[in-house]
Amino acid sequence: MALTFRGETEETDRLLALSDGVVAIAITLLVLDFSVPEVPPGASSATVETLVFDQWDEFVGYALSFPVIGLYWTLHRRVFVHIEEHDRGVLWLNLFFLFFVAFVPYGTSVFSAHPDRFGVSFVAGVLALTGLSLALLWVYASRKRLLEAGLASRAVRIQAARFLVSPLVFALSIGVAALDARLGILTWALLVPINAALNSRLVEGIEAESDAAGEPGP
Repeated sequence: MALTFRGETEETDRLLALSDGVVAIAITLLVLDFSVPEVPPGASSATVETLVFDQWDEFVGYALSFPVIGLYWTLHRRVFVHIEEHDRGVLWLNLFFLFFVAFVPYGTSVFSAHPDRFGVSFVAGVLALTGLSLALLWVYASRKRLLEAGLASRAVRIQAARFLVSPLVFALSIGVAALDARLGILTWALLVPINAALNSRLVEGIEAESDAAGEPGP
């Protein structure tokens, strides 16, 4: 029984396959949400252009949700690169993360239909909860010592900060959207420089640890 349990905790292929599948479906649903506008018979090309550009909210929702889901998938992959084994807590927290990932297309649809204060706040809330669930997964795995041996504590903290950046930025945008919906949308752009800065610090930290240990850097 002990060997069976050990094999179960070390087997992550099915868990990752399920995660990749849910992420792929969520991204696909973002595209399926688009609808080609109906053009009246005999309408001019200018009318077609107007109808297409009137869908700007759908384009913005797609342009937001696709890279954010991609970012969360990248960070999720980073989690399981460092996890050597898992327990039931990891399984359930991973399902909790996938629960919100699968809900993102609906949040995007709400935003596309109502690109006002409510729509911005709704999709930001969904994306914030998605990022928070991933941060909880990382914190749990680190607290339970399920991460690979030798991973520097500084790297663990920087990774935790990276996981928390997205939910904090989206939570901030909800407050900003209460004053101005478009300004709330612009707040999401903060994700790019903040994530880039944290990733740079992470690389520097790993290289510093490698130099201290007398090993070549990545």
